[in-house]
Amino acid sequence: MDDRILAMCELSNDLLFQKIPPERMGYYVDGALEAGRTAAAQFRGTDIRSLYQSGGIRIYRGGTGKKGYGVVLRGQATMSPEGCSVELYPDSIEELARHSGWEGRRLTGEEATEVHLAHEFFHIWEYQQHKSIVEELEGVVSFSLLGLKRHSHINRCGEIAAHAFAKELLSLPCLPNLYDYLYLIDTGKMARGDFEELCSRMERLLLGEDARYAVEGGAK
Repeated sequence: MDDRILAMCELSNDLLFQKIPPERMGYYVDGALEAGRTAAAQFRGTDIRSLYQSGGIRIYRGGTGKKGYGVVLRGQATMSPEGCSVELYPDSIEELARHSGWEGRRLTGEEATEVHLAHEFFHIWEYQQHKSIVEELEGVVSFSLLGLKRHSHINRCGEIAAHAFAKELLSLPCLPNLYDYLYLIDTGKMARGDFEELCSRMERLLLGEDARYAVEGGAK
């Protein structure tokens, strides 16, 4: 599945998505994807767990990852000057793997774990390098009054970059946020037709064929 379309699906979850001018969608998608791919090129051929070991990043197992309001976490990173670590929630990761079927195969539990580790490694790497693709990309006008404008960053660009990093490092067939959608579809939390419609709208918007969609309400 096309990286740019899946990246647009991720971008549509940003709180400021509706503030992005339609003609600038490609700027954020392509900039974030390139950042992730460029970072991955530095580590190509290296096992993800070896990267954690050499970087002194601790991995430990947590609980179920189930939080309030129906939110399910598969892990989370902690970053501080004292050190970085990633807590994994094995039950949630295994559940993702069970519902990740695509093109005749699904992720194993270990593959799903590596996807999450690679994703979080990118965020930690950015933290350790004192850089952020979110801050490097131009902000959007989030508020305007009487000629005064406030600019804000598009935070989901960091997620897109982390997806691209994981795909390249692990040689995945797609951006890994596809597996999140497959999980939602397979567990009945999202209709396949709704996902297909989302992808179609994101493609039209990216190609400049559905500018009104961005102005009148964004992704549903």
